[in-house]
Amino acid sequence: MDFTPISHADISAFLMRYKELSALMVLLFSIVTTLIVMPKIILISKKKNLTATTNARTSHRGIVPTLGGIGVFTGLLLSANISAVLFASYGQLIDLMIFNILVLMLLLVGVLDDIMTITARKKFLYQLIIAFAFIISTNIFISSFSGLFGMTHIPTGIGMIFSVFVIVLIINAYNLIDGIDGLAGMLGTVISGFLAIVFYLSDYYFLSLISLSLVGSLMAFLVFNFSRRLKIFLGDTGSMVVGFVLAVQVVLYLHLSDLKPELEVFKNAPIFVLALLSYPLLDTLRVFFIRIKNGRSPFSADRNHIHHRLIDLGLAHKYATVIIAIYTMFITVLTFLLNDFPINLVFAIILPVAAGIMLLPFVVHRKRNKYDLVFPKKN
Repeated sequence: MDFTPISHADISAFLMRYKELSALMVLLFSIVTTLIVMPKIILISKKKNLTATTNARTSHRGIVPTLGGIGVFTGLLLSANISAVLFASYGQLIDLMIFNILVLMLLLVGVLDDIMTITARKKFLYQLIIAFAFIISTNIFISSFSGLFGMTHIPTGIGMIFSVFVIVLIINAYNLIDGIDGLAGMLGTVISGFLAIVFYLSDYYFLSLISLSLVGSLMAFLVFNFSRRLKIFLGDTGSMVVGFVLAVQVVLYLHLSDLKPELEVFKNAPIFVLALLSYPLLDTLRVFFIRIKNGRSPFSADRNHIHHRLIDLGLAHKYATVIIAIYTMFITVLTFLLNDFPINLVFAIILPVAAGIMLLPFVVHRKRNKYDLVFPKKN
């Protein structure tokens, strides 16, 4: 009998032959890890009184733990690093180590904010530092607009600065949508799920596993976020971490689209990203405009978000969440279907369609369980 030990290379080669099975294993590992960790976080949070209480802006009842981001972080990083041992190249391992450190730093900022509250200015500064550190240390940044508005190649310095701006923008936009049960988790699942498919189809298998690791941890989080007995929120701990991970995936996707522009999944890449992130970006832009118009800080809290409008129309949290997730999938698939059209034409089609759909809740009015369309009157 041959008792030759199985090497690491043999295991990797075997798993690479069965990529779909490997991807499923990573997804399940992330789900199971988060499911195991989350109840312990809930127990500790309740014992230490690390919870959110009801106020005029909230849409929940009772006292709910706010450190769900720690469970998502655990499931994500364990799955991602195990995947790296089996599938990552040396360069990818180095980038992943940098990513691990920066995500941990952002997690600590989020925990401090959830426990002691950090000013918006300090959080913004920490986000800038972490985003800048990622771009400089990995040399991964947005280097092309693929012809959008006539712009193609971006000079290195401008590309790096713009990439930092994009990362910080996505972190804060994602943080701002975390206002009803399930929305941040569901939207993060949809966005990361689409990116996992794109990375897989473009033969960046390890990156697709990173995306799947986030999908799995968020799916497990949603089980608790929708629960009545074991409910937990992402908190700033989770929304900043997940927002950063989504932002890194977006920057990676745009970076790779400049390296392989001929691939179908990289055509009109900036429009794909805008479609995928259209809900948090357009909702944030709209809310900021309203706040500034009313003489308030754009970062002040209120209930002017689209998801709050859906709740006010009588929808339960889970139905409002599903509607927004379906919208995101629809607008993203529509963008892919228009892949063969010129990028500026696709933008001219997608922007009004996305904005029109997202403004629909504000022309729908409810009276005695009846719904009517009421359009603003011209002066």
